[in-house]
Amino acid sequence: MNLCKTMHRQPEHVMTFFLTEMGTSGSLDGQQRLVVKGRFGSRNCEVTLRRYINEYVICNTCKSPDTILTKENLLVFLRCEQCGSEQSVAPITSGFVATLEHRKIRT
Repeated sequence: MNLCKTMHRQPEHVMTFFLTEMGTSGSLDGQQRLVVKGRFGSRNCEVTLRRYINEYVICNTCKSPDTILTKENLLVFLRCEQCGSEQSVAPITSGFVATLEHRKIRT
């Protein structure tokens, strides 16, 4: 994902956020492109990407996108390369996702 390189983020982290926010499943293909199950419009993807950038890329102090995510023990920190500030960010947690089994048709 070229976008991940630009943001200095691991594709797996971005994928986890997208799949959690969209409430679906998916994976990265051989070329590191996100493959999502379901139908989602470009507007939905754009809103999710903006939410990721605001939460995990942009520095809250100076608004610079030049940041790095670091993990210390169980906490994840957003460290700004511009102003040097460091703040903890929320871990990506998924809500309840129902898994349904298809029932056999009775005859």
